[in-house]
Amino acid sequence: MDLPKIKNEDLPQELREILGDSDAEFQSLVDPMDVIDIQFDPDSYYESRTKTAQMLIESRKKAQEYLEQKEKTELPE
Repeated sequence: MDLPKIKNEDLPQELREILGDSDAEFQSLVDPMDVIDIQFDPDSYYESRTKTAQMLIESRKKAQEYLEQKEKTELPE
């Protein structure tokens, strides 16, 4: 993981005095092994999310139909 450098001539005088002739270099705050790259395709994510929601709606409708059929077939006491 390459971090940016600031050229010595672009630094303010106070930092040039501290660093001397070298450029300012940044150090990583995290271990590069801790950084992961997740491959994410938003189109397929939303497509599968929509499909799952539609299946859930159909399932609830079917459950409601079964409940209504059961109530119709039950004999009154």
